[in-house]
Amino acid sequence: MLKRILAFSLVLIAMVFQANAAHLVGGEIFYECLGNDQYRITLKVYRDCYTVTGADFDNPANIAVYDDAGNLIENLTAPFTGSQQLPVIINNPCLQAPPDVCVEEAIYTVTTTLPFISGGYHIAYQRCCRNPTILNLIAPDDLGSTYYVRVPELALNSCNSSPSFNSFPPLALCIGDQLIFDHSATDAEGDMLVYTLCTPYHGGSSTNPQPIPAQGPPYSFINWDAGYSDAYPLDASTQLTIDPSTGLLTGVPSQAGQYVVGVCVEEYRNGELISVNKRDFQFNVVNCSSNIEAIIPPQPIFHDPCDGLTVDFGNQSINAQYYHWDFGVLGVTDDTSNLEDPVYTYPDTGSYLVTLVANPGFPCADTTQRTVLVYNDIEVEIFSLGEQCFDASAIDFSPVGDFGAGATFFWEFENGIPATSTEMNPQGIVFGTVGSYEVTVAVTEAVCVASASSTIEMYPRPQASFIGDTITGCAPLGVLFIDSSLAYTTHFASWDFGDGTTATGERVFHGYLQPGSYDVSLTIWTTEGCVDTSVFVVENGVVVLPLPTVELSVDTNIRFVFEPTFLFSGTSNASSYEFYPGDGSSYADVGSQCEIEHFYTDTGNYEAIIYFTDDYGCEASDTVWVRVEPEVRFWVPNAFTPNDDRLNDEWGPKAFGFSEYEIWVFDRWGKMMFHSTDPFEKWNGRLNNESNHEPVLGVYSYRILARSVKNTVIKEFGHVTILK
Repeated sequence: MLKRILAFSLVLIAMVFQANAAHLVGGEIFYECLGNDQYRITLKVYRDCYTVTGADFDNPANIAVYDDAGNLIENLTAPFTGSQQLPVIINNPCLQAPPDVCVEEAIYTVTTTLPFISGGYHIAYQRCCRNPTILNLIAPDDLGSTYYVRVPELALNSCNSSPSFNSFPPLALCIGDQLIFDHSATDAEGDMLVYTLCTPYHGGSSTNPQPIPAQGPPYSFINWDAGYSDAYPLDASTQLTIDPSTGLLTGVPSQAGQYVVGVCVEEYRNGELISVNKRDFQFNVVNCSSNIEAIIPPQPIFHDPCDGLTVDFGNQSINAQYYHWDFGVLGVTDDTSNLEDPVYTYPDTGSYLVTLVANPGFPCADTTQRTVLVYNDIEVEIFSLGEQCFDASAIDFSPVGDFGAGATFFWEFENGIPATSTEMNPQGIVFGTVGSYEVTVAVTEAVCVASASSTIEMYPRPQASFIGDTITGCAPLGVLFIDSSLAYTTHFASWDFGDGTTATGERVFHGYLQPGSYDVSLTIWTTEGCVDTSVFVVENGVVVLPLPTVELSVDTNIRFVFEPTFLFSGTSNASSYEFYPGDGSSYADVGSQCEIEHFYTDTGNYEAIIYFTDDYGCEASDTVWVRVEPEVRFWVPNAFTPNDDRLNDEWGPKAFGFSEYEIWVFDRWGKMMFHSTDPFEKWNGRLNNESNHEPVLGVYSYRILARSVKNTVIKEFGHVTILK
């Protein structure tokens, strides 16, 4: 296995990431115009994850707003909503950063109103302190940061938003490795942006690490140590530079340590400077190591050798970013892939030598090889054919499944003759007794093995039978036939009911309509296991008895309610009867004929039924309908005396046999005195039958509208007199 490791001679100083390091790593502040003088201010702060003595993120962050004269307008409090750890990315795939580089980012936002004022606004956030291990500053542990942005009059008048940087620079730079980072920003209005390296601001101190509010402008700059400046912020074999038009940041660091760097993006419109976003951040220059190793995991971790021709390759390589695979198919050139975890389908089964190159084309590339076995999975089932009756058995067996022509076989037959076989299709295996016997087969092809087992049942022959002896009943007779045959595999049943009809099924219902004696037969057969047919016959299995004769008559079918007595007569060849006139009453007696006189107590239609039962229990019936008609009568008195002497105190018509009825009574002036739809409700001579009115002597007119039960309409007009 090839292995190349790049190592740089400089070693990162030990105190870079000591536990007592201060916390500030960098930050920036910018604003966004939302319209109607509303501005969203965004503050980004970065701190060292590993600091112990340094403070946590502020909660809240205090952001001061000043006017151009230095007067505090307001102190904004932006809530802390959480932080995230930024990933450590090394652009060179051959290099690996130390594990102790860690930076957290917190983003604060707050919205405020900034109406137009002369000179605009100054917005600032201040915090102390920086890491004491910074190399390019004087007394860095007593230097803080001011993240500042100005909102000029032009921005207020045009609702302008300041530019914001697109990405945060790499947290770690490798000694001797080329830095190429796109440090560009985005401006919402599309104004011209110019990028420069610049000097960050100082703010706060070890005695006042969190000024509340932040001090107003102007702000002092950090103090560069000897030999460093905004144009030369770190030790480099190729000095750090930024393209003023694109923001591309390049350089080759040469000395391990922590360095503060400032990048400014200036926003111009028609040649006039609108705003400046100054990002203050820290580069961690470290001694990166190369630790590239190409690793193909052993089979079958990434692929079972018997799992088909398509292989999903595993990759356990260490620290590589780029890969090249050769899957080892001889005679072809397209069996390659540059994916980390490729999937490849081989043209055929076999053994292949696979090659993996980690970081191909780089000095740190590593190569490994592994032999991969590729075969189709073996699947096998047992197919058997032959009669499974214990007294006549000779079973043929065959393997069914997915296996190649070179596969070998080994069979075992429990209690069979013979007991084993190495043939692919053993024939004529005999099992001489009733029972269940296990059959197994093992198939081997190359490194793949599969097996299957099956149970062979040896059955006795089926025997047809059904429940019941001779069944006797009255016509029509319904009989449920239940198959009680003995069969050890699924069987089919066919019935012959002896009356010219047949049916199939284990439970069948048949109705015999005509009296007589019938032979019943059941035939069953099987189509698997012990294949045979059996017949079971019961002679005179069903005897159907005739029903008795019955006749019911009545002297008349219609009578009126004042004489509702009917004379019923019944005759039969049976020996007893039960009679139901239809009004809830009943009569019963012994005899083959009867005369019954019945009185109905109400009008209506009645169904009279008589049942005769013979000595065998067979029953027959006959029915007649009778009707009791209501009597229609109507009479209206012409006077009454409502004087409360309980004699002739109420007036109303005498009405019988009406289905609809309505009455009105009026005085001589046409006023309605009484109204009702109830033929039994009477008038007491008072207005609406109310007791607080006294009856008035005189003559009253009435009108009656009624419909009788015979659908006759009666209209009656007349007069009634109230007497003293």
